[in-house]
Amino acid sequence: MFTRKQTLKLEEEFEVDIQNLYEQFCDFQKYGAHHPVMKTVKIVEDKRPHYVEYEIDEEVLLFGLIRMRPNYKAKVIELEKHKKLRYTSQVKSYVFLIIDFHFSENNGKTKMVEHIEVNTNLLVAIVFLDILKKAHLKVYQNIKNHFNCPGRINN
Repeated sequence: MFTRKQTLKLEEEFEVDIQNLYEQFCDFQKYGAHHPVMKTVKIVEDKRPHYVEYEIDEEVLLFGLIRMRPNYKAKVIELEKHKKLRYTSQVKSYVFLIIDFHFSENNGKTKMVEHIEVNTNLLVAIVFLDILKKAHLKVYQNIKNHFNCPGRINN
């Protein structure tokens, strides 16, 4: 099928200092603890400072009916400590994912901007990005709850 790039941008502000927030995203095991569909996250290869590769087991309901249990590997790459992170993953043979996170701090609050890029066919991209958006908004809320932060999700 025809493969093309589809993108999604999410933004959120947290009442957490940049180092503590960044750590929740940089350590994929911590990130996975906040993620509603990630069931297990384990380190496969630690090549710091270049990357850390993880193996992830998920459980997700497709269209609220079809239970899927994807298993895949993802690399976490620190592009700029406490400022920029990248996740890359060949989620399926026909789905390649790149997620870039940008962090900035102002007056004790940290703004995080997430750029998601998926390379696959259009139909799969639409479904995949919808699942990702819902899951990641829940991650933000779970992180806020973890730090007892007030506020709502902005997206």
